[in-house]
Amino acid sequence: MFEGIGTSALLIYVSLLVIVLIALTLIILLIHSGLFRPVDDVGTGKPPIGQATIAYKFQKGSYSSAGQIFTEAALIAPDNKALGIYYDDPDKVDSNETRYLVGSVLSEGPTAPNEELVKKFIDQDYKILHLPEVTYAVQTKFPHITTLSILIAVHKAYPRLKDYIEEHKLCAHPFIEIYDGKTIHFVAPLSKQDEFYVPECEQPKCGDQDLSDGDGTVLDTSASALGESQESQNVSHTTDDSLSQDMPEPEPEEELQDKSAPIDVDYAEDVEDSNGNNNLVEGNGEERANDDEQASDDSSSSFEVLRTETAE
Repeated sequence: MFEGIGTSALLIYVSLLVIVLIALTLIILLIHSGLFRPVDDVGTGKPPIGQATIAYKFQKGSYSSAGQIFTEAALIAPDNKALGIYYDDPDKVDSNETRYLVGSVLSEGPTAPNEELVKKFIDQDYKILHLPEVTYAVQTKFPHITTLSILIAVHKAYPRLKDYIEEHKLCAHPFIEIYDGKTIHFVAPLSKQDEFYVPECEQPKCGDQDLSDGDGTVLDTSASALGESQESQNVSHTTDDSLSQDMPEPEPEEELQDKSAPIDVDYAEDVEDSNGNNNLVEGNGEERANDDEQASDDSSSSFEVLRTETAE
């Protein structure tokens, strides 16, 4: 079959055949790993992991180096769930400055972690972190079939997550990847974000990166809220001014004293003598009203008597 073919040509044919076989194998592996499989619909809901205790290592640098720590943690506790928390957007922060941690889930819920396992991680320079339970988070997931599934999932999931967060103007951070052996969960908490930031990493305020890069999503929302507050304050001031203009100015004290009813001098003198000072104190309003009513009745009676005498 190969008679008449030179040795060099034969080597070329064999090399091409090997390359074709490798390419076909790689294509089949990519398809099997989920190359044409879409990520689940992005939405909000309860994350797949609640309150948990993890052993972690914090790193600063390219996210591509995270795989080494994942492998190291898997060698210590191969049956544990693994997770990574990524604090910076690699599209906005230099790859040498991005911050992340890789951890192994020691326990979930109120269950205490195994002390021997904790000691193993601490001996390997891991630290312990308690993660809170979050009710709502932006999330999606992708099947974890092979190692290539991780690369495919990352390139498919994060653009969808970012679009959803920007579309709904949400404050969701940091991004968390959870590996349970069968599925890769992508989660961005909507509350208690500060509890996901380890002491080695200073927590940025929500939207700091957007503000610095001019994205404007969070800035526009905040400005709108500030505008509404300012508008409400302006309306309040306008209402107060209009009310103050409508209200009549208080009359001078002298005019009020002129318009007041005559004061019983004898009564005032009695009060002045009893108090031992020169202040003029008015009597009880109800008693004065009774005196006025009595005086009115006396006047009416006098008028009736006068009219009777005149008629006679």
